[in-house]
Amino acid sequence: MNKAIPLTALALAAGVSTNAYAQTSQTTELEPIIVSGGISPVTADEFGRSNTVITRRQIEDSGYATVQQALEAQPGVSINGTGPNDRQIRIRGGEGNHTLVLIDGVRAASGDNEFFLRGLDTSYIERIEILRGPQSVPYGTDAATGVINIITREAGDGVGFGASAEFGEGDRQSAYITRGTDNSELSLSVSNLNDEGYDFSGSGGEKDGTRWKSLNTKGSVDLTARTTAGFSFRFADARYEFDNTDDYSDFAPGADNVDGYVVDDPDKERDLTERAGSVYLQHRTPDETVSHRLRFDRTANQTDNDFASDTTTEVGQYRVQVALDQARIESSDQLLSLLLERRVDGDESETKDRENDSFGLEYQTWLSDALSVQAGLRYDDNNLFEDATTWNIAGSYFLDNGLRLHASGGRAVVNPSFFEFTGGTDEAYNSDLEAEKNLGFDVGLEAPLPGINGSADITVFRDVLEDEIVFKSGTFPDPLEYGNRDGESDRRGVELTVSASPTQSLNLQGSYTYLDATDSDDETVTRRPRNELGARAEWRLPNAATTLSGDVRYVEGLFGKEFWNEGYPQTELPDFTVVNLAAQHALTEHVDLTARVTNALDEDYQEVWGFATRGRAAFVGIRTSW
Repeated sequence: MNKAIPLTALALAAGVSTNAYAQTSQTTELEPIIVSGGISPVTADEFGRSNTVITRRQIEDSGYATVQQALEAQPGVSINGTGPNDRQIRIRGGEGNHTLVLIDGVRAASGDNEFFLRGLDTSYIERIEILRGPQSVPYGTDAATGVINIITREAGDGVGFGASAEFGEGDRQSAYITRGTDNSELSLSVSNLNDEGYDFSGSGGEKDGTRWKSLNTKGSVDLTARTTAGFSFRFADARYEFDNTDDYSDFAPGADNVDGYVVDDPDKERDLTERAGSVYLQHRTPDETVSHRLRFDRTANQTDNDFASDTTTEVGQYRVQVALDQARIESSDQLLSLLLERRVDGDESETKDRENDSFGLEYQTWLSDALSVQAGLRYDDNNLFEDATTWNIAGSYFLDNGLRLHASGGRAVVNPSFFEFTGGTDEAYNSDLEAEKNLGFDVGLEAPLPGINGSADITVFRDVLEDEIVFKSGTFPDPLEYGNRDGESDRRGVELTVSASPTQSLNLQGSYTYLDATDSDDETVTRRPRNELGARAEWRLPNAATTLSGDVRYVEGLFGKEFWNEGYPQTELPDFTVVNLAAQHALTEHVDLTARVTNALDEDYQEVWGFATRGRAAFVGIRTSW
C-alpha cells in the first residue's frame, strides 16, 4: 500500500531520488523521503529506478566544497573535463548532453546546452539526487541517460540562519537565512568564491583561477487550506580563466607531444551569467482526490568570450493528479497523472526558436504492500525535428527475507543542438538530422546487512544509443556537416553500492562501477572509465565533538584523443588514485571548525590528455548555524 506522502512534498516539481545508501547509523526511523522520478512523486523504497541521494550531512562531514566533488565516484556517474570549470557529467556511459541537471527542479542549462559543473558551491545545498536511466517521460529531451537534481537549502520550523568562511588556496564565504511556519516557507542563501586555481597547462605558468558569486531563494505559502503558491530564483555570476591548446590541423602540425599540447595563456578568460526562476500554483479538491498544478520556469545563461552565447529556455506546465480509487492523493494505490507542457528554447545567434508541445501520462499502482509499479508515456510535437514518443516503466518488489528487487526500462531522445542543426550558419544546413534515441534497461537487488547495520545494492544495466550525432566534415567559419551515425552504440555494466555502520561512531560507504562503452564501430568511447571505485569512511571520536573522514577514488580504463597528432588517435590514459581528507570539530552547539585536504597524496594525473589537475591543497574554515 502506498505510504503517506506529505502534501508539501507533492508541491515539489523537482526530480528527486534516494535510498538507504544515504542514511546513517544514528537514523533509526524516518518518514520516507519523497522522490519525483516521474510526473508524480514516489516514496523512496517503492521506486523501481536506480537512484542515490547525497545528503547535506554527508556533504559537510566529507568536506565537499563543490557539487563535482560530491558527485565523483558515485555509482554509474563519471565526472571529468579539461579543468574545474568545464566538468562534464556522464551517467552510464552517455554523452554529457544526455544528462539533465536540475536545480530545485528547474533546468540549470538553457537553450539546448548541456550543463557544465563550474565550482557550484555546496554551502546552500540540502541534498543531491541522482536518477539513472532514461527519464524522458517526466523531463522530455536531454534526460536520455539520467538526471541530477540539486535541491537547495530548505526551511525548518521557525527562523534559522548561519554562515561559513574558508581559507586556503583562495577563499570562500557563504550565508543563509530560513523561516518556516505552519503555512509558509522561505529560504535565502548567498555565496562567494575566490579560487586561486592552478596552471591547467602544467608548465609552471600563471594560475587559472575562478571567481563565483551566487544567490538562491525559494519559498511557498498556503493561500488557503487547499491552495499553495511557490517560487524559486537563482542567480550566479562567474569569471574563470583557462589555457589554450595547440591542435593538429590541415594548416598547422600541432604540438610535438602531450607536454606541449596545452599552452599557458594568461589572457584567456570567460564571463558567465546564469539566471533561473520558477513559479507555481497548486490546488487540491475538497476531498483531496484530485490535484491541479500550474508552473512556469525560465532559465537564461550568457557567456562572453571568443564564442559568446546568449540562450534561454522557457517551460510552461499543467499537471493533474487523479486518485482512481477515490483515496486521498498522498495515500492512493491507483494514481493517474497527466502532464501538458510547452517548451521554447531560444538562442540569439539563431533566427528561429525551437518549440515543443508535449503530452505525458503516468500510472502508479501499489498492487500489494510488497509490489509497486510505475509506467509512463509521452508524446513530443517538435517544430524543427521529427515528433517523438518515449516511455518509462519501473517496479519494486520486497521479498519476505528483506531483499528488494527493482527494475526499470525506458526510451528517451535528445534533439540535435542549434549548432548541429545549422552547422554554424543562419540556416538549417543539416536539416535532415534526426534525434538521438536511447533505449535503457536495468535490474537490481538490494539486500540488508543486519550484522553491520548496513545495506548493499547491485544493479546490472544496458543502454543502446541509435542515430548518434557526429561531426562529418568542414572547417569553421565555413558550414559544418553533422550527421547521424549508422548502427548502435552499446553501453553496459554493473553498479555496486555498500553502506555499513558497524558502530555508532563509524560509517563506511563504498561504490564500484564497471562500464563497457563502445560506439557503432566497436571502438571504446572516450572519457568513460572502464573501472571506477569509490570508498568513504567517517569516524566520530569518543569526545563526540570531532569527526574525521576520508574518501578515495580509483579510475582505470579512461581513454582520450591525442588532438595534437594527425588523425587524433585514441589512447588510454594512466590509471590514478585520489585521496581526500576532512575533519570538523564542534566548538559549541552552533560553531564548527573545519579542515580539508584535497588530493592528499599529491597524485599527478590527467583526465583529458594534456590538461593538468590540481595537486595537494589544504583549507581551513569555520561554520555557524542557529
